[in-house]
Amino acid sequence: MLKKIIYIKNVGRFRNSQIGGDTSLAKYSFIFGANGFGKTTICSILRSLKTTDAGYVLGRKTLGVSEAPSIDLLTSNGNIRFNGSAWSVAYSNLAIFDGIFISQNVHSGDVVDIDQKRNLYRVIIGEAGVSLAEQELKLAGEGRAKTTEISNTAKAIQTHLLSGIKLESFIALPKIDDMDEQIAVQESRLTAIREATTIKTRPSLARLELPALPDGFTALLAKTIGDITKDAEHQINVHLAAHGMTLSNGANWIVQGIDHSSESCPFCGQAVDGLSLITAYQTVFSDSYKALRGAITAMKVTIDHAFGDTALARLDTLAEQHKGGIEFWSKYCQLDTAALDYPASIASAIKSLNEASLALIERKIREPLEAILVDDVFMKAMGGYEVEKEKVDAFNQAVHQANALITAKKTEVGTADFSAANAELARMKAVKTRHSVSVAKLCDDYSRLILQKTGIENQKMRVRQQLELHTRGVVKPYQQRINDFLDAFNAGFRIAETKHTYAGGIATSSYQLIINQTAIDIGGGNTPHHIPSFKNTLSAGDRSTLALAFFLAHLKRDGSLANKIVVFDDPFNSQDAFRRRQTIHEIVKIAGKCVQVLVLSHDAAFLKLIWEKCPASERAALTLADHGQFGSKIAAFNLEKACQGRTATDIDDLQAFVTNGAGKHIDIIRKMRTVLETYMLTTYPLYFDEGDWLGEVVRKIRESGSAHSAAPLYDELNQINDYTAQYHHGENFTDATPDQIDPIELGGFSRRTLRIVNALQA
Repeated sequence: MLKKIIYIKNVGRFRNSQIGGDTSLAKYSFIFGANGFGKTTICSILRSLKTTDAGYVLGRKTLGVSEAPSIDLLTSNGNIRFNGSAWSVAYSNLAIFDGIFISQNVHSGDVVDIDQKRNLYRVIIGEAGVSLAEQELKLAGEGRAKTTEISNTAKAIQTHLLSGIKLESFIALPKIDDMDEQIAVQESRLTAIREATTIKTRPSLARLELPALPDGFTALLAKTIGDITKDAEHQINVHLAAHGMTLSNGANWIVQGIDHSSESCPFCGQAVDGLSLITAYQTVFSDSYKALRGAITAMKVTIDHAFGDTALARLDTLAEQHKGGIEFWSKYCQLDTAALDYPASIASAIKSLNEASLALIERKIREPLEAILVDDVFMKAMGGYEVEKEKVDAFNQAVHQANALITAKKTEVGTADFSAANAELARMKAVKTRHSVSVAKLCDDYSRLILQKTGIENQKMRVRQQLELHTRGVVKPYQQRINDFLDAFNAGFRIAETKHTYAGGIATSSYQLIINQTAIDIGGGNTPHHIPSFKNTLSAGDRSTLALAFFLAHLKRDGSLANKIVVFDDPFNSQDAFRRRQTIHEIVKIAGKCVQVLVLSHDAAFLKLIWEKCPASERAALTLADHGQFGSKIAAFNLEKACQGRTATDIDDLQAFVTNGAGKHIDIIRKMRTVLETYMLTTYPLYFDEGDWLGEVVRKIRESGSAHSAAPLYDELNQINDYTAQYHHGENFTDATPDQIDPIELGGFSRRTLRIVNALQA
């Protein structure tokens, strides 16, 4: 049993929890404290003690202090201390219901995700099942570690593998004593086969094909249009000269104009009928003229393609291929290498002919109506090209003769199977590598690891079979216990189809909600909002009730409950009056079966209702008092006195009025004031005196300003005081008549009152 919290230092709000007085705990222990005063911190400390996980304490280290967290707890077996990094003794006999239990095992926010499903499975199966689950988890971890070892060893072996050989086949290769001699014989055989195969697959030499000038090149240069009269041409030339143009550079412009003209000029819009110049244009630039210009342009493109840069690049490629072919085939055939010398000068001849031909074409483009005669430059280039063609013809004849020898050589080398011989050599080398000292050790390690992993997997399978058998025996009863509690709490839903899977290799639980006889999957974080699931079918109160039902169902089948300290942190949350009473009933019932129960709450009236059901000699109450810059202190607490004038009936009456308008308006106003006065006095005992009315409370907060611990409540308290004071002067509430009180306004102020004292239902 936890007999006393000696001190908590530098954890959360606790700079040093000691304040003096009797702070002993009892079998039935109650700790009252406003939200943010340290209740959750105490639960985290106890969870750290239970799990020996120091992170639950270290994560709540008081900010702004350099000293390490330090804790001293007195138990029935002596002191247990936390020294800043670890506990002196482990204490596992704790069962804690708090926000962490809910977020780890039931839901996080408004969803149930994979972590909650996995943890809930452990809650369901109990300690015996958890032992099996931990064995399986341990074996799964060992299996994964062994898989990593196997993978690393396999990677080391694979660096020695030859292409095409699988790892398992490589390891299974038998040892051969004279492997080196066999490899030498096979390599000699393969050399001969390799040469034959290379000869058979090597291409013969390629002929050199030269381009020729397009047919009609010289005829096109000389072509004119016979039906164009000299008078028309002369008239156009005179007109163009007057505008600084010639027929060669103005022709395109005129052609475009003629194509768009009709009865008026396309340039100025004046009538052109009967104009001699227009007649001359139409005569000169006829369809025949357009056809001629098109033929000239096409000829230029053809020549450039046949003799231009592309052709020269192709010759360079052929030259390199020819050089490689000569080097290869000279090793196997008696070739006339002089005759096969590549005619490199042909490139210069092609380039010269291309330039001369294009020069004539360019001239024809400028003077399409003139007959262009070939010039000396062209004739010289053409002559040089013809000389090079003769060299190429001789070269091609030599290629033809060489290819006859090459074909004969390919036929001569036979049909040896290189692939089969090469594969056999690879197998022999693999055998040698496999049984080398270093690789043989790796293979032995690999085989040993495979056997070990197989043993782990077999053991894991046996444990899982036991776990499956155990799980099937506890899941349905656990589901029934939960539904029994949900029924006792008058919940409008139940759970069904509780089952488990092994998603990701780890046991995971799942269940359905049954609402209005309709099954709803609990879903997860990725469930779309338009699909019914846990997050959009249960209210906050329903979720709290379900979480408490899970916890209570777990305790009910806990065989070691009699030795456990059971902790409840604000177990009553967002629930109605009936569930409040049922929660009290269940806590009292659990308290009678465990060694100690510790209930923490921000609601003194709730604590008092439990307090009244416990033996007077076995109960103790403490409070978490705010001491400003000195943090929270753990002090003795007179729970009965704190609840005088702020009874559960007062709270219930305010809640009933907010819910359904029940109660006299004057009485509700009186209870608002007394509830707030009692709450402020018990929550902030250092700041207010016995007998302080609400107006005095507001004044003290106002005069102290932001330094007052209750400063955040000032605006709300001030407005409620102003509202209720008009009916409170002289303490004679009967002076006011019911028709003076607006019930809607009263309902709003009642809700604000309940919100301040943490009693507003969801």
